[in-house]
Amino acid sequence: MKQENTYSPVSCLFSKQLNLSDFGFEKPALKKIKEINKEIRPNKLLKFIKYTFNYSKIVLIKYSSHFSKHDFTQPALFTLLAVKIYTRSTYRQITDLLELSDKIQKYLHLKKVPHYTTLQKFFQRLPTSTLQELNKLILQNHQITGEIIALDGSGFTNDYADKYYAIIRRKERKSYVKNHISIDVDTRLILHFAAQRGPRFDTRFAIAAIRNIKKYNPKYILADRAYDTEPIRKCINEEAKAEDQIPLKTRAKNGHYRLKSKKQFKQEIYSRRNNVESIFSVIKRIFNGTNRSRTLQLSNKETKLKNTIYNIYRSTQIQ
Repeated sequence: MKQENTYSPVSCLFSKQLNLSDFGFEKPALKKIKEINKEIRPNKLLKFIKYTFNYSKIVLIKYSSHFSKHDFTQPALFTLLAVKIYTRSTYRQITDLLELSDKIQKYLHLKKVPHYTTLQKFFQRLPTSTLQELNKLILQNHQITGEIIALDGSGFTNDYADKYYAIIRRKERKSYVKNHISIDVDTRLILHFAAQRGPRFDTRFAIAAIRNIKKYNPKYILADRAYDTEPIRKCINEEAKAEDQIPLKTRAKNGHYRLKSKKQFKQEIYSRRNNVESIFSVIKRIFNGTNRSRTLQLSNKETKLKNTIYNIYRSTQIQ
């Protein structure tokens, strides 16, 4: 039987591993470290609620009318509406969740849980201009250089039918809502948004968006091949005083700025347009790409609400 060589210098020097206890120190237990980390790490949902409630208190008045019952404030109702979108819940589910959460009720100063129809009616009478003002307030609290701005659009459906059922029954897809956004590539915040009934060409949104974002004095404006038209390129170069980074279409080209774009196109800068796709992915993954509103007007408003809630969600990550 072969004996272990305990006198080897390799065995004497490297076989024994020294711990803190060998020097008189005690190593804390791993369970205690995990408990400390849980106390240090803030709750993401509660942080989102705080940001939403603070923003809404600046934009919304406390009560919509002097003749209301004054049971719930408008900032509190808007915060609950944002939490409904954030948790991908229905009106009934968010009220059930609120009944179990004393911390949320205490922070929003709620004496009782609102009925689910209260939130539904608040969303119906919420003006779209309020979402625009709220979005401007969020952007003012961040340093936006606007050097590189990207444009794109994506569809949000409101069809509840199962995909397999639609295929076997040969049901045509309902009309969807086309969500158009323009973003700051560095901060990944939405600078401007619009929602219209689709299908619709992205070019109808582009010129209005460029005129809205030219106040940021962008250096480059990025868009995909669908925006390759001479009026869009002319608006970017003459009105926004920026360089267009739009790939050319394969068919024959005409126009001054379209032919000039071959020399100005920079692949490294255009590759940053993927940030728009990632923002759409975040909105659809976290806040759901299917709208629950039945009418077209409410579906457009719900799409704009998701864009505003995304900016609040993004601001919790930046700050």
